[in-house]
Amino acid sequence: MAFRSNFLLLTILVAFTFYHVFATTNDDQKLHNSSEHDDWQSISPKDLNDPKLVDIANFAINTTNSETKYAELEFQSISEGKFKVDNNGTTYDLLIVAMEFDELNVYETVVFENSKDNVRKLISFD
Repeated sequence: MAFRSNFLLLTILVAFTFYHVFATTNDDQKLHNSSEHDDWQSISPKDLNDPKLVDIANFAINTTNSETKYAELEFQSISEGKFKVDNNGTTYDLLIVAMEFDELNVYETVVFENSKDNVRKLISFD
């Protein structure tokens, strides 16, 4: 009788463990596949000349010029872009074409904007 009780408890414990492992794995997969995380949206080519995007690109260039002693970048155009909206604001990831010392270069920049508070922050410029 004791053997049956122990075997039953062991079977329940093993079943519970497998259930827990598979449920956790399934939740992790849902989390990684969720569109809420990393839900970047492409900016269509016709919208790349939108005055707001051009203003954001110029903000990135002007900020870089003021923070870097020798930078003299001049905005030319935006070649690609995407954005992500969350509760805090909008993050823009733009490929900017800029002139530096008579040479065209492409730079990737990430700018965060909170339009409620009228705040922009340059996250990166490479």
